[in-house]
Order: sequence, then C-alpha cells, then structure tokens
Amino acid sequence: MTPFLRLLPAVFFWVCSLSMGEPGGSKPNIILIYADDLGMGMLGCYGQQIVKTPNIDRLARQGVMFTRCYSSQYCCPARASLLMGVHDSHSGSYTQTAGGLVTRAEKEGWNNGELEEKAAKASPIKPSAREVFLPELLKKAGYATAQFGKLDWGFNTWHAELKRHGWDYYTGYMDHQRAHGFYPSFLWKNGERLPLEGNTRPDAGITAENYSAGATEKRRGSRDGKTTYAPDVMLRETLEFMKKNRNRPMFIFFSTNLPHGPVDIPPAENTYAGHPEIRKAYADASGPNRECAGAAEEYASMVDKLDKQVGAIVAQVRSLGLEKRTMIIFASDNGHELYYRTDKSRGRGLNCHGGVLDGTGEVLDAFRGSRGRISPDEGMVHMAGLKWTNHEGGIRVPMIISWPGTVPAGKTCHALTANYDHMAAFAELAGVPMPAGKDAVSYNNPLFGKQAAPHSHVVVDRTIITGDGWKLTNQRGKWLLFQITADPEERHNLAEAQPERLRQLQAIYSREVGSPRKDK
Repeated sequence: MTPFLRLLPAVFFWVCSLSMGEPGGSKPNIILIYADDLGMGMLGCYGQQIVKTPNIDRLARQGVMFTRCYSSQYCCPARASLLMGVHDSHSGSYTQTAGGLVTRAEKEGWNNGELEEKAAKASPIKPSAREVFLPELLKKAGYATAQFGKLDWGFNTWHAELKRHGWDYYTGYMDHQRAHGFYPSFLWKNGERLPLEGNTRPDAGITAENYSAGATEKRRGSRDGKTTYAPDVMLRETLEFMKKNRNRPMFIFFSTNLPHGPVDIPPAENTYAGHPEIRKAYADASGPNRECAGAAEEYASMVDKLDKQVGAIVAQVRSLGLEKRTMIIFASDNGHELYYRTDKSRGRGLNCHGGVLDGTGEVLDAFRGSRGRISPDEGMVHMAGLKWTNHEGGIRVPMIISWPGTVPAGKTCHALTANYDHMAAFAELAGVPMPAGKDAVSYNNPLFGKQAAPHSHVVVDRTIITGDGWKLTNQRGKWLLFQITADPEERHNLAEAQPERLRQLQAIYSREVGSPRKDK
C-alpha cells in the first residue's frame, strides 16, 4: 500500500469529524451563548483582572479565542444580522418595532390573542418573503431548534413570527424593552404565558439607572414583587430542553439578558459586594460617581452570574455524554457599556479614546471593559468607545468556540469575522447549502487551523473594516480612517494622509452601505 493510500482513512475520519461531528454521521449539536452588552475586557481570558470568569475562560483554554469579531453597536441590528446572515447596513434588511407592547398588554389586561393581533399589525410577516432564517435553515437540516432569553431581535415579536423563523421551542421575553427588568410577572413559553412566582410588577421590576447617593440602598432595599430572577428560569428551561432532546441534533440559542443594565442581582448573589478593588477604584471619584462602587459591584456580580450559567450549560453537556459532539460558541451582541456610572455620556463622541481615565485622572471604568488581550505575548489593547458607538469598544466583541476533540485547544485566532457569519459556519457543519443573497462567510477554516481568511472586509453599522486592519466610517459628514491594528484607540484619523486608501474604502462603503440586499 502506498503512503498516500495509508493516509486515506485518517483523512476521511478528520473530514467526517469536521462536517458532521462524529464519524458515524450525526450532526453536531450547536449551542450559541449570546451575552448582552459584554465587552471583551470583561472576561479573564481577554485580560479582565477584577471579575473572575473561570467557566468562560475554560472554554477558551479548550478551544479557540477570536480577537477580531465584529457585531453592531445596537441590540436589534446585531441580532437581526445574526439570525438573517446579512450585514446590518443594507437598506431595509430588517424591521425594528417599538418596545413596550407586552408591558402595555399586562397593564391593560389584553389576552394572548389581542397581543398577537397588535404585535402582528406592528410588523406583519409578508407571505411572499423569501427570507431564510438561521433556525429555519437548521430545522430543515433535522435540528431541534430552541431559543431562550431575549427572543429574536425585537423590540416586539410574537408566536407566529417565532414559528416562521424556525423555532421549535422557546422561553423568554417577547419584548426587549421589558427584558431590561429581571423580574417580569411572566415569560413566554411556546405561545403561552409562563408565570414567575412572586413577581407582580408590570414593568418587570426595572430599576432606575441612577447611581447617585442613596440609589444603591434604595435599589437593594425595594424587593416587593421581585422574587423570581428571570435568568434562572431561562437557564432551567434550557437544561430541560437539552435533556429531552439529547438523542437528536440540537441548535440552542441561549440569548441571555445578562449583564445588560440597569444593574440588578438578587441580594444573596451579590458576590462582589464590598470588593476592595472596586471600592478603591471609586473612592476618590468626583461628584456623584463616588457612589458608583455599589452599582459596579452589582454589575460584576451579574457577570459572575453569567459565567456560572455558562458553567451549568457545559456541565449539562457533559452529564448527557454530548461533549464530543457539541460545539459551544460564546459571543456578545454589543461592546461594553457603563451601566454602573452616573455620567454615562462619557466614552462616546469623536474623542472617546482608551476608556480608562478621564482628563482629571479619575477612573472612568474600574473594569476597563473596552480593552482586551489580543494574544498572550502582545499585552493589553485599549479600544476607543463603548456600546452605542461604532468605535472598536462598541462593535468589537468576544467570540470563543469550544468543541473538545475537534476544535484545537488553547488557540487564538486573528481572522476577521462578523456576527452574521454564524449562519454560514453552522450551515457547513449541518451539511446544508447556504441560501442565496446572504453576506455570511464561514469561519470554519481559521477555526480549524487553515489559512484561508473568511473576509477581505466586513460591514458593521455603516462601517468598513478590512482584513489588513483598516477601518472607515463617517460621523457627521466627516470621513474617519484608522489603522486599527496600530491604533485601536482611534486617535489618528488618516483620511488626509492616506488619500488612495481612503478612495479604496470609500468605494466599498458606497457599494455596501445603504445597498439593497443581493436577493432583492
């Protein structure tokens, strides 16, 4: 037998492992854990030093940590692009409804039928629409599809729309505005209301984003109508779904509302209360921000809660014997946000660099959530801006992929990827063709150590980012051109110094931003 023929069985085994999860031909389970407003710098594997995230860090040690994954600065377009496989800057890519409909329904006593009718009128499903959604694609490939948390991209959705998108099962919030409160009187479970014991507030117990003197004590002391913490229920439902469907391929979208603010955590789970480093960071702050330590402690505890929920999902995978055929992806919809500051306007605008200290030397962010460790030997990178900006800190997000025995362990990937690429990667793993008219490009090549780059450029929030580190956007009619590999704080606008590069990226910008979809 020739050496080449002797290699064929090994090659065949590797290809089967990549495409179908196991040589036997079963499709891999796919679990996408989607944090809410979690910056790269809030995770230990990306360099966080105060808040501990051992379960998420373990995923990074067992898998691949991406350093150039981009999403949107806003919740709705980030989730729409993910579920549709297209970038968020086309004209008319998705419909965003106004929030608050479910809260109004509870206050005014609407039944489910009345709510469905009003939600459908706000954003009707077009019968002739050719759109193919991510869960729909995987459902056709034989997957049991389930979503838990903030359902779809909101701000309102309803049962018929969720079924149209391809979800077999769901539990969570149909209104993303309502998801800013952690104690709703009910969640939605497969078209019906799932009551949450002890929760009586129509506003879901949302707290005011006020962290001035006395605000922390008021928030912690007012617990009337706030008994059942919704993230606990959504985790419970997720674990139960995994148990019931362990004998068939599963696609699970765990779309939690942690650690989105306003900050709120059950008092018994405020694990960072009185933390000395957090207290020290704000001890010398000026004005009302001196009172922000309590809110920062609660925010850190929400990140801790998220990490423990990730640990529970991983533990369930192992207990069911599914570890070798389950790919877990951890990511975030947006970048870091200062939910524990009174002066939230800082960190935005044309001069929001670094996100560490303000002009007086005061600590702006004790956690430095808008920074990240790009690789173990490159130290820390400080990124400009926060959520709600298209600076790096607003749109560059963490992404970690773990699949023991299949994905390389402990690797860092610098390939350019985007939020909308999940559709192409998952379709490839499920063995189904991609629908026409999508922008998604699979990241599986760099994930498995191949050199092929997914993109020459990505488009996120009316911004062009290239594979070789250039970034072009337009703010208030002014072109901003940065070489973000060398200047992640975006201090040096090179639009005038690099006219040829500016013209090249302007041509891409004109072609992509505001363009109709390829399939329209």
